[in-house]
Amino acid sequence: MKIDINKDFEKAFPDDLWKGFTLKQIITFAIGIIMAAGTIAALWKFMKISPITGSYIAIPVMLPICFFGIYEYQNHSLWEMWKEMRFYRTTKKLTYGAEEAPKTGRIFTMRHPAVKKKKRKKK
Repeated sequence: MKIDINKDFEKAFPDDLWKGFTLKQIITFAIGIIMAAGTIAALWKFMKISPITGSYIAIPVMLPICFFGIYEYQNHSLWEMWKEMRFYRTTKKLTYGAEEAPKTGRIFTMRHPAVKKKKRKKK
């Protein structure tokens, strides 16, 4: 067995639970199938639609659940990407100490400068 050292070991050899699928993927498939079965049962009971026709309606219910649970972008799930984007947007300014920074005042302070209110001109 040849193992390339330069590859990410967790990505190249994931822990598979059943037939190459991870636990997260199996849980996502199970939730999608349960939602599709619930949709088919609800359509059959309340609207008297046959299960075969209901399965065509249940597929659009199941697909987004499976997509959001399995899709990864740059090794992040969509939930992790949403948390990263939310953190990035709430972080206003990253401060650091550097030699090229001006030496006037302190870089790290707990006080914010007071903002002077502008006076309104009366017309």
